[in-house]
Formats: sequence, C-alpha cells, structure tokens
Amino acid sequence: MKQLVLLTICVLALMPLEVLSNDTKGLTIEKSFLQSVHDCAEYLQVPKHRLVQYLAYEFPPDEETKCLIFCVGTDLRWWNNTCGLQVPAIMNYFQPVLGDRQYEKRTSECLERNVHTAELPNNCCQAYETFQCYFREFGNLVTCPQYVPATKLQATQAALDCLTVLRVPTDLLQCYSKGDLPDVPETRCLYHCIDHRTGLYTTESGIHLSRFYVRDLEVNDLRYLSKETKACRDRVRMSGCDVCSEVYNTHRDCLTGIGVDGYTSGIIAEASRIALTNLGVCCEDKQVLPLSVEVVAAEVVKEVEEEEGYSYASYQPVVPRVAFPPILPKPTLPVHVVKCTSPTCSHRPPVCSTCGSVPKVVPVETLYPAVRRTGPFEKTVNPQPMVYPELPLPCTKPAPVSISHKINKPATALSALPARSYAQRSPYPSFHRTCKAEHFGRSF
Repeated sequence: MKQLVLLTICVLALMPLEVLSNDTKGLTIEKSFLQSVHDCAEYLQVPKHRLVQYLAYEFPPDEETKCLIFCVGTDLRWWNNTCGLQVPAIMNYFQPVLGDRQYEKRTSECLERNVHTAELPNNCCQAYETFQCYFREFGNLVTCPQYVPATKLQATQAALDCLTVLRVPTDLLQCYSKGDLPDVPETRCLYHCIDHRTGLYTTESGIHLSRFYVRDLEVNDLRYLSKETKACRDRVRMSGCDVCSEVYNTHRDCLTGIGVDGYTSGIIAEASRIALTNLGVCCEDKQVLPLSVEVVAAEVVKEVEEEEGYSYASYQPVVPRVAFPPILPKPTLPVHVVKCTSPTCSHRPPVCSTCGSVPKVVPVETLYPAVRRTGPFEKTVNPQPMVYPELPLPCTKPAPVSISHKINKPATALSALPARSYAQRSPYPSFHRTCKAEHFGRSF
C-alpha cells in the first residue's frame, strides 16, 4: 500500500501542468495548490526527491521549504510583501472540518503567537509560519484548482485589450481617462468584457461574488457573500436584460460601496490613458495658440535641417535660410470720375397753335382694355396704349346755339348703315358730340 502511494505521488510530480489546471478563458487563472508547488519547484530548482516530499504534504521547517512556501503564497496571491497575509485568498485553499466552530479562533491565536509578535528574520519565514497556522488549525487543504485573482497590472491589461477589441472611440477614451464613465452602450459592454476576461463573470453562472471577494482581498469585505448582495444579483439576472446591461446594472445597483471603492473604474481610466498614449492623443485638452512668424520660421528651418541632416549647433539661434516672399501692398485702381450730363430730351409734340394744349397718352386699359382669352376659364388683359389728343379748348367764346337750330339727321335708317369697326367708334360721351364734330370736321 505504501508503494502505491509513493507511485501516485511520483506520477503527480511528473504530470504535465495542463492536467492540474482547468481550462480557462481570457486572463482567468485557476490553479491548485499542488500545481503551484510544482511551478515553484521549477523556479527554485528544487530536487526531485524534495518535490515528492512536498506533494505528500510534508513541509519540514528548513530554509528551502520556507522559501518554497513563500513562492507558493506569492503565486496564489495569499501573500504580499507589503501587506502580508491576504485572508480572502488563502481561505480558498482550506476547508474547515464540518461541525468545527473554533477554527477561526484557533487560527487567529496561532497567527498572533507565531507571526505577529514573533521576530521572524525574513519574508520566507513569515509566509511559512502563516501557512502552518492555517494548515494545522483552519482545516483541510483543498486540492482542486481555485480562482487566482488578477493583479491590478493584469486587470489593466485586460481592460486595455477590451478597449481595443470593442473599438471604443477616442472621445470616450478621453472621458474614461478623466474618470468620467457615461452610461452608454460602449461603457456597459466594456464592463462585461473586463469581468468576463478576468473571470468575474461567466455566461452560465453570471457574476461570481466569491471571486469579487477574493479580488478585493485588501479589504476583506464579507458583504460580497451576504444574502442581500446575492438576492440583488439574482434579481438583476432575472430581469431579462442583455449581458452587457446585466453586468453594468449589477455593479451599479448591487456592488456600489462594497470592497475597494472604484476598482473597475480606476483600471478603465488607467487603460484609457495608455490607449490614448499609444494612439498619440493627448489626454488633456490644451489651448491651441496662434503661431507667430518666428515659430513658423523655426519650423521651416527644422524641416530644412531634417532634409539636409542634423546640425550640432541646433541649440543656437538659427537664421532662417528660406526667404519669405515680400508682402506687397495691394494695387490701387484708378478712380474713374463719371460726369453726369443732362439727358437729351426728344422732340416734344407740338402744342396747339391756338390754345397751347399738348396731346396726352391715355392707357387703353383705363377705357377699353383688350381682352384675350387663353382658355375656357381664363382671360388675360393685354394693354395696348393708344394716343388720343385732348380736345382743344375754344380760344373764343362759342356762339350760343339757338333752339331753332335743326340737326340734319340722315334719311337712311340706322339699321341699314354698315357696322363700323371698333377703332372708329367714339370714346367720348354723348354730351361732347358738338366738340367732337368740330374737332374731326364732321357731324352726325
């Protein structure tokens, strides 16, 4: 039986790393304790017989073993040289015994006695004594792979990859770099991409609150695991919204104020500044000042030097070698003086020799407009001016007409006379019959 156990340990020691880890997506890391021991043995070049001893869960208190445990703690994120022990991360790899209610108290007393008050020479010793307290007092060591939280550098790289994949426009990158994250579809899908890439969200299970608890290991906020937070997450997931809105709404409605404040928004801002730097776009808006003649001349000289070769005396004032065309004054056109001359009047109609009256132009539309029909229901008036001389005023007082004066009427009946043309008809009323007769030299 003992030979079978040793054979199994040897097989595990020689087993490829891929077999000891789960198939993960993106930057998500899931690693078992034994896989981390195997990796650290490769890093530190530990002999094979010592590796077999470690895979049998035997960790003697020698310097080589202590540094191996320090490497495992750093690899699995439960040890930090700055902060020391990270409780949420190390609790992933230990399972308390069922029914044991004193494991937390015993572990705290062990840490206080062997780590906090003891004078340990280096970090390897501190990490080793911390691991021994959890290994002896907290519970059994978990052998299956567990979630390893990403560092802020890895999370920032994941956010930068998401900004590139989602092709976030430059104007939004500038907003993100200033810490302003507007509620737009691009921002919602960015949250989904980051959480999915770092293993905090999966399509099958949604938001993993236990992984958020491990991610914010610096604060050890147990509210991630509370019933209220789980109920809020489930309510958002059952609302029927899309995956981008599900992740964003969970962050906004359920995780605000829990853990590290502004963790996701902080890595988005940092990744946006890196993206703008890679694109050659300044993060802050600068006031564009108008270029002066000296600045333009210096730029021209710089371009000429780049074409001809760099000068060692470029730090000295350089006289521009490019002659600018002179600014000529605008040509002045001669001013032509136009002299106004009195218009030459045409020959006026002769006045009446007897009374001095002048013929008057009377528009025909005033008296008899000419009507032209263009359709069955339309008509157009085309005025045709006609000249009618005014009647001459009598120079002498006309002789009174006697009552006995008789007008010679034609003997022929009016109905027998031929019809006169329109132009031959008289435009004057009947009371001017005498004047008309005298003017045209005929009587009726």
